[in-house]
Formats: sequence, C-alpha cells, structure tokens
Amino acid sequence: MSVLLFHPSVANFIQQVARSLDEAGALERFITTVRDDPQSLRQRLACRVGRLVGRDLAAQFHRRKITEIPLAKVEMHPWGELLRLASGTVDRSGRLTDFVWDHTERGFDRLVARRVTRALGAVYGYEYSSLATFRRAKEMGVRVVYDVPAPESRFVHALLQAEMDKFPELRTAYHRYTAAREDTRTARRRAEWASADLILVNSHFTKNSYARAGLDCTKVRVAALGAPPPIARDAALSSGTTTEPLTLLWAGTFSIRKGAHYLIDAWRTGNFGRHARLRIFGAIGLPERVLRPLPDGVEIHGSIPRTELLEHYRGADALIFPTLCDGFGLVATEAWSRGVPVITTDRAGAADLLQPKKNGLLICAGDSAAIAGAIDWCLGHRAELRAMRAAALATAAGWQWSNYRQLHASYLRDAGILRVR
Repeated sequence: MSVLLFHPSVANFIQQVARSLDEAGALERFITTVRDDPQSLRQRLACRVGRLVGRDLAAQFHRRKITEIPLAKVEMHPWGELLRLASGTVDRSGRLTDFVWDHTERGFDRLVARRVTRALGAVYGYEYSSLATFRRAKEMGVRVVYDVPAPESRFVHALLQAEMDKFPELRTAYHRYTAAREDTRTARRRAEWASADLILVNSHFTKNSYARAGLDCTKVRVAALGAPPPIARDAALSSGTTTEPLTLLWAGTFSIRKGAHYLIDAWRTGNFGRHARLRIFGAIGLPERVLRPLPDGVEIHGSIPRTELLEHYRGADALIFPTLCDGFGLVATEAWSRGVPVITTDRAGAADLLQPKKNGLLICAGDSAAIAGAIDWCLGHRAELRAMRAAALATAAGWQWSNYRQLHASYLRDAGILRVR
C-alpha cells in the first residue's frame, strides 16, 4: 500500500516517519513546504532579502535539510512558509506571525487534499494541518493515520491560563490573541482526531491528556521518539568535573510552557549563582519584566545550530528541563546521547525513559521548590551526578531512531496499512 505523508515542516521526527515508510516500500511521496536547497534561485534570493533586514535565513533553511529519504520523493510548496518567515522579520508581538501560520496551515492542507486519489492506501498527517485531506481521504475510502506530537490543546490552554492567573506579569497581548482563537482551533483538531483510523503519539503523557479530555484512545499507539547516536563511552565519561562550578544547561525556547519562570524564581531564591552556572541556549520567550534583572550565574546564549548545541551538552553536568507540558522533549534524548543526566518533570513525555537517580532526576512540574531541591541535590552529590553519565549514555543507546522506526512500522502493519513481511 502506498502512503502519502505530509507536513509543513521537515523536522527530524517527521523525516524518521518518512524513512520508516520508505524502508517498508510504502512512501508514495512526502509533501512539505520548504527544504534546504542551496542551489535554488528562490532560496538564494530569499537569503539576500533576509540579509537586508538583518535576518539569517540561510540558517533557517539549513535547519530544513532533508537527509533521511531520497529527494526525488519530496514535493515542495514553499510560498506559505516563506511568507511566515518573512512576517517574523517585522512582527514583534507574534500576532501577525500567528495569523499567517493559521492561514498557511489551512492552505497547505487544502493543497494536499487535492493530491489524494483512490489509488493511495493511506494518508499520513499531523495535527492542525490535515482536516481537509482527511475528509477527502474518507470520501475516497483511503485510510487515515494521524500523528499527534503535542498534548491535548484544551489541557495546554488551561495550564497556561492558570499560570497567567497566578503570575499576571506573564500575560502578553500574544496570549490574549491566541486565547480568543482557542475554541475554533480545538474544534479543528478534534475533527481531525475523529477522522483517523490510527493515531500515533510520542508518550503516555500525551495519550493520557487526550483520554482525560474524553477522546477515543482505543486507536492510539505510543512510540517514544529516538535518540541521536551516542558518543563514545570514554568521551562521555571523561566530560565534566566535580571540582568546577556545577554547570546546568537549558536547551530550547525559554518560555512559560517550559517552566522557565519557575527556574528563574528557584535560581534567584536559592542564590545558586554563588556555586553554579546556568547556560541557556534557545530563544527567550519570557517577558523582560520577568527575566530581568538576570540572576548571577545565568548566561543567555541564544539559538545556535544543533551540531553546536550537541557539543555544549558535553560540558554540562546536567540538562535542566522543568517543563509544564511537553509531548516528548527531544532535548532529553539529545542530552542522554552525550552522557548527560536529565532533570525533568512528570509532565515531560521523555519521562517515559527516565529512571530517577540513575539517568536523571524527576521532579514535580510548576514547583520552584522542587527545582531548587534538585539543584541543591546536584550541588551536594557531585560524584553521584557524575556517575549517572554511564546510565544516561545507555538510555540513548537503548532507544535509537532505528528502534522507533521498527515500532512505528509494526503499528502500521498491525493496522493493515503496511504489508506484513
């Protein structure tokens, strides 16, 4: 059976799905928006325009490099995504970018729907960008696979609203704008869910959020996302020291949803800058009035290419990821692949792979005292923290992308979407 895969992004976890289908001989094609193509006149012109307004679009394109499947199976429709990138160069509040995102997602979906034919065995789409395609597939008797990387949207919305009620200084015009559109967007996602024959999620946390919302989870299957190839054991175990100041690393957007405000509060209250440093890599999503003045020992480095970030992991004693809500959290598997223990919460999907006091620490979400307690433990147990590096590396080695693809293909075979070999 041939499967039409589509998503506006070419993120690695999507490419791994494409590779899983291709390895099974079932990938009809992968429809997306933008992929890295340095020889393309269109891309070169976009990069020149970006430079004129101080935007490094070359780095944005490089993040969209496709490495897992033959390029002959990739179909691009870039204009909507290029418009979204362009809006981000002038948009300060985020509202314009959100407006463009919403309209281009729907437009992409309508475009893909026109590619559906009865000759297909299945269509494979992701949340919010799939409703028209799913409806067209159902009309034609084509099977529908729905991949849902994020927890249930009302659950996420309620969680963020509670945070802003508790901390009004976190509320922004952007949050008010998106809150006004939440009901319409949730209805779209639920219609997609109802259309699916098979639903794939990346963690039990994600699945449970939909079960609590009353959605049918009998057709849901869980497949934890894979880890990058682990570095050599000697290199992992020789990194870090017990004599230098404790170094904690943050990777990804420093935002409310990720629990950044609780980490800043814990760091200030505990005055941890005396004995430790916190290195933040990623875009800053907290309002300045919450972040400033920056506590001692906190370093903001901004977003950097993933290859550079992987090198920075090695110099850390632990990754700190106090998320309030994350379907998975690939930063955790990245850290483990470098032999770095992970401090995260019971609301991170990656906690499915965490073994407390073996490859990291598990703390309650939304609790400054819990974060402070974890940092205190690390300061007082440097040798034990360092000893976790071997188990961290083993965690990554034990669940690679190849393992994910095998499990993924088995779910599709069980559902009759892939042929049984």
